[in-house]
Amino acid sequence: MEKRAHRLLRNLEIIPELGRQRCFELGNPFYYQDSADAGLPGNEKGNYYRKELPSGEVYLVTLKIEEIKGETYSVKDNIIRQIR
Repeated sequence: MEKRAHRLLRNLEIIPELGRQRCFELGNPFYYQDSADAGLPGNEKGNYYRKELPSGEVYLVTLKIEEIKGETYSVKDNIIRQIR
């Protein structure tokens, strides 16, 4: 019998979709980097992310993630522009 981890590793393209689905179930936005944004002015260091909301809206943002007391994380984004 094949281990579950091996099946997941063989199907890596589904892992981001599962993360996206779980974020939306919790009512949270889903953040990801898109290769289409690589050539944008100001993104030379690859610091732009896309923020997708459960409503389908997509924004181009910068992220600041801080750890709070080693227990939780604070995610602050700065919207650059709306994509759709």
